[in-house]
Amino acid sequence: MSEPHLPGERLPARAVDPAAVDRVVDILTRHYAEDRISSEELEARLERAYRAATASELDALVADLPAAAPAATALSVPAQRVRALLSGQEQRVTGVAPRQMELRAHLGYVEMDLTRATFEPGVTEIDVRALMGYVQIRLPADVRVECHGRAVMGFFALKGARRSSEGDATRVVRITGRAMMGFAEVSVRRGDQPRLPPASDPD
Repeated sequence: MSEPHLPGERLPARAVDPAAVDRVVDILTRHYAEDRISSEELEARLERAYRAATASELDALVADLPAAAPAATALSVPAQRVRALLSGQEQRVTGVAPRQMELRAHLGYVEMDLTRATFEPGVTEIDVRALMGYVQIRLPADVRVECHGRAVMGFFALKGARRSSEGDATRVVRITGRAMMGFAEVSVRRGDQPRLPPASDPD
């Protein structure tokens, strides 16, 4: 049982939520990509963000910045989120692919294998943010891929698709986002390679 606090005693600071760190890092990188802060200022603020001990310290890092424009692709429904902060995430989807996904790699990596996933008709949106890390996405050949990602001191590449008109026009995978001081790679399985069947669970 914890001891009661005396009147006037300062309460302990609330622990920093990793999701809050991720939010602040995303805001800072967006301002840098829009030339609102310099690379030196970005580096200094990122260092403070990862060392922040309280929520108020995090809030102070973005309090003086103007409101950033909303992302080009607004997700109107909850998206599946995969985050890697100082770590790695490797996932494979074998069922129906989520309509919207957010992949975040900050000083880490995310590998998302969708080659065995089923894509429903319409547009599937995957938003990528790679900061000093990398994101790799693997897709089947029977979907049309649109890649609109940008890179700052890194690269954002689409491999395996010879032109955007390839694939089923009724099922589109749209990739957006940024790779900053890192890279994002979208690999499309070649059309001459057979589509792998869904993996079966071991007995």
